[in-house]
Amino acid sequence: MARSLNERLAHLIQGEQTDAVIRLEDRVTQRALGNLDDDFTTLVRRTLAAWTTAFGGTTGDATSDPALRRILASVRAAVRRLLAPLGPRAQRALDDTLTDAVLLGARQHAAFVRDATGRNPGTPPPRSRRPLRDAAAHVRDLVADRRDRALAMLRPAVSRRWSQVLTSIGTARGALSAVRSHITWVVGQAVNEGLMAGIRAAGAQKLWVAEQDACVRCAAYAGLVADVGDDFPGGLSWDPQQRGRGEPLPAPPLHPACRCRVVAWREEWAETGVPSFPEALRREARRSVARGFSLPTESNAARIRAARELLRRGANLPRSVEAYAATAIAAGRFTDRNVPTGRP
Repeated sequence: MARSLNERLAHLIQGEQTDAVIRLEDRVTQRALGNLDDDFTTLVRRTLAAWTTAFGGTTGDATSDPALRRILASVRAAVRRLLAPLGPRAQRALDDTLTDAVLLGARQHAAFVRDATGRNPGTPPPRSRRPLRDAAAHVRDLVADRRDRALAMLRPAVSRRWSQVLTSIGTARGALSAVRSHITWVVGQAVNEGLMAGIRAAGAQKLWVAEQDACVRCAAYAGLVADVGDDFPGGLSWDPQQRGRGEPLPAPPLHPACRCRVVAWREEWAETGVPSFPEALRREARRSVARGFSLPTESNAARIRAARELLRRGANLPRSVEAYAATAIAAGRFTDRNVPTGRP
């Protein structure tokens, strides 16, 4: 069966275009991080061997202050060596990608409008503004923060057990996760900047599109339409406990792991006799909340609270979907939170 226009547009944005953004993020991340994950794994293994040799095992406090000082000094030196180039390298990787990311957003805008209207709107010239470069530069601060916290922990007065040393190395290694998240954040900002340039050139409104497994906050924005010069409201969430957090914003990303985007929208683009694309996105978001579709990193409790709030406000979904949500709420958990494959 041929897909409807709404299904084709959703597949384009949430599938092909989001995948292209993820591939760009991955290229930047690989360039920024290189083999640091493996290097930290090696550091843990070597430090464990030194600790076991010095103290005979991993339980209990270190029994020799000189040996403890030597081990901690070695780990501190390794942390400095591994993290010193990371901030500058990550910033360069981002700086070199900003224009490409803005251009990607502009091209994706053009592709969306072609599919929505059959007309070619052209691609605005890419231009990465100063705020994007400032955001890219902030990655240095994130790395320095993790490094300094780890170094402060790697002192004899703080780390006298293997578990404490391992935690300290984990704090340093957390710089890698911070860099990954920041790359997603900055690339998302750049892509949406390109999308916004296209929306302004088209004289259209902007429409918020969330992922199918978006978090309870992003799902609350799905399908919202705003004039190009207006902000989206701040603090929306399907989870009552997360409402009111955040200021109004002109476009996604909403949070560091967010891959939402804006697209151009005009009411005359809607097909006659069927829900408009914004309405379809809002319905999809409600269904996602009712089914608990989400990433494993999101709290199950938040998804249950969101589903309860959805049913309280009126989901306007098929009975089977609402019954599924009610069963999950009664059980206190969703048994399957994955978006089924094969859905557009």
